Amino acid sequence: MATRVYTADEGEFYDIERPHAAELVGRANTELREAGLQPRGFIAPAWLLSDEGEAALKDEGCEYTTRLRTVTDLRNSRIHSAQSLCWSVRAAWRRSMSLAWNALLYRALRSEPLLRISIHPVDIEHQPIWAQISYFIRNASTSRSPMTYFEWITAQR
Repeated sequence: MATRVYTADEGEFYDIERPHAAELVGRANTELREAGLQPRGFIAPAWLLSDEGEAALKDEGCEYTTRLRTVTDLRNSRIHSAQSLCWSVRAAWRRSMSLAWNALLYRALRSEPLLRISIHPVDIEHQPIWAQISYFIRNASTSRSPMTYFEWITAQR
């Protein structure tokens, strides 16, 4: 149910075994390094990550991971509560619900230490969704500084 309906088959790390996760993440990190990038963390598709998958991330030297409601420092296993705003655009009813839900969620979370706004490329194609995202970013930028998860985790240590 979680990987088929909720995520449209994007939850491949939901029940992944440790060796398979280590192989996938290790291979991806190698490719990223070869491209001149320095990967620091890993975020599973749809934030669905098994405990075995998380253990593999530690084995591979990842510094952090995130789930829908948390950011985890994999060095010290500290879990920071931090709900993410995100939108679902696959159907009109999902877009409407996303706009309403995120309006409420933004008001509830705007005073939290970490405000997570998760954007997917397809979000830009839906004008009301993109308008809301843009508004949240502009509004939050008046009192916050954008940063990567790695920068945030490092500051929390």
